[in-house]
Amino acid sequence: MNSIIVPDSLPEILKKYVKAAIRSQPEDIVNWSAEYFKSADSQYVSLTTKKSINTKQTQHRTLFRILAFQLGTTIGTKERIEEVWSDLSLDFNLLEQIYTIGDFRAEQVDMVEFLGITFGHWTKSLKETVLLCCEAFCKCLAANGYFMHVDVTCKLYGYLAKLDCSLPDDVYTGGDKPAVVQTSKSLDVSPAPPTEVNQLKQSDVCVSLESILSRRLAATTTTDGRLKTGYHVPGIGPTVTDDQVQKVFVYFRKCAADNSGYVYDFDIENDRCPQLDAINNN
Repeated sequence: MNSIIVPDSLPEILKKYVKAAIRSQPEDIVNWSAEYFKSADSQYVSLTTKKSINTKQTQHRTLFRILAFQLGTTIGTKERIEEVWSDLSLDFNLLEQIYTIGDFRAEQVDMVEFLGITFGHWTKSLKETVLLCCEAFCKCLAANGYFMHVDVTCKLYGYLAKLDCSLPDDVYTGGDKPAVVQTSKSLDVSPAPPTEVNQLKQSDVCVSLESILSRRLAATTTTDGRLKTGYHVPGIGPTVTDDQVQKVFVYFRKCAADNSGYVYDFDIENDRCPQLDAINNN
């Protein structure tokens, strides 16, 4: 009988898989495992390869699911965040920006809040950010859509809705066009430490993050005394009013009452859903 040859990389792969499964606590371990290994395989594909826009979007969404799988949606530590950040070769300047926006000063970090801000850098509206979190946080692949528990949904939306990540008024030169804002090319990018050869290269990820790093702006205070975060994040935007937030909460809880305590992505996309982004009264 021929002896079985065990690949040198197998023990490390299994170690990462077991750690991710323990942290994520998936309800359906079989489907979760299938998604995990599909995600792990996709992360090795270079983002600089010439591919269709849909392929690139798929790779980005795979990255979001990996982050959610690895970090979970409870309370974690900065040490764990930075370990995952390094494993994925993501830019540490971006991580510092997220820490600043969320005012994450302690070692313990609420991962729902952290991931909400992180995903907001890749989306164009607060509604898109909540939808992306709904997909990334979902622990099983439901045939009828992705979902979050209503408590997580309300917590996520309520937190992001109160952040002010809008453009400062003084960056507008007139009309609807913003003045020139500092670009990523002028920023001092500090690459993540190199990890395994097969993982995403820092330069590859920075290409997709170039527009993200251009959004850093000087902190300002609004006329009503509210302190801006100092960063423009389109996927979060301006602060949403308390009245609007409460209307969204009522809607989410009504949806959850009909869906065993969960809010689905199709609930958020439904025309009956109150507007999630700040309403422009101008």
